Amino acid sequence: MKKFLAAGVVTLFAINLFSTEAIAMEKPKAVKILQTAGRDALGDFAPEFARYNDDILFGEVWSRNDILSLHDRSIVTICALVGSGVLTDALKYHIQSAKKNGVTRDEMVEIVTQLAFYAGWPKAWAVFPMAKEVYGEDAAQTFDNAGKKITQTAGRKNLGDFAPEFARYNDDILFGEVWSRNNILSVHDRSIVTVSTLVGAGIFTDALKHHLANAKANGVTKAEMVEIITQLGFYAGWPKAWAVFPMAKEVYK
Repeated sequence: MKKFLAAGVVTLFAINLFSTEAIAMEKPKAVKILQTAGRDALGDFAPEFARYNDDILFGEVWSRNDILSLHDRSIVTICALVGSGVLTDALKYHIQSAKKNGVTRDEMVEIVTQLAFYAGWPKAWAVFPMAKEVYGEDAAQTFDNAGKKITQTAGRKNLGDFAPEFARYNDDILFGEVWSRNNILSVHDRSIVTVSTLVGAGIFTDALKHHLANAKANGVTKAEMVEIITQLGFYAGWPKAWAVFPMAKEVYK
């Protein structure tokens, strides 16, 4: 009997230990981001801006990477810049940073391809040379399985009689092909791409609310969405963040 009880205690301890370890593994630890670019470039000229850049934007916002990963923060930043039409060296810097933060060559290609639909073809063409320069030596991956097919009918339902070819591109290409390559870029991250691009571009119509709801359905948590919009406040502008928060509150209430 004693042996049986002892075995049971050991088993319970092992289960508890396993559960504790699993929880610890599931929750990532925040990594403090140290940034000096603000003070290096502007410390003598604009010391308060330099402080906000180094200590707030990077020291606080980017450092909450236990809530929204550095990988996903890089996606938000690139999409906000492209959506806003910022195609300067700042964008190239953040593409380089994205690579360091684990965004792969194939993911970046999918990000820019999706941006073409939501920010416009000319912007995607402007980004690709930068991405090629940053990722040029990286080989493309081989994917054994196809992504989960996304079925969309909104195009034909709303515009099929009026603009049948646009409806086809929307349903069969944008969703049937681009969104369906979710074995390369997950639907979670594709939602981040879309929301960040729309906010960057200043699109605050029902389309944005639809994609916020879609993001929730695709696994973007409330905590992640709050961090996404907070980061967008810095990279797309405070008024745009204020405009999207009420929609997000309604979707995640």
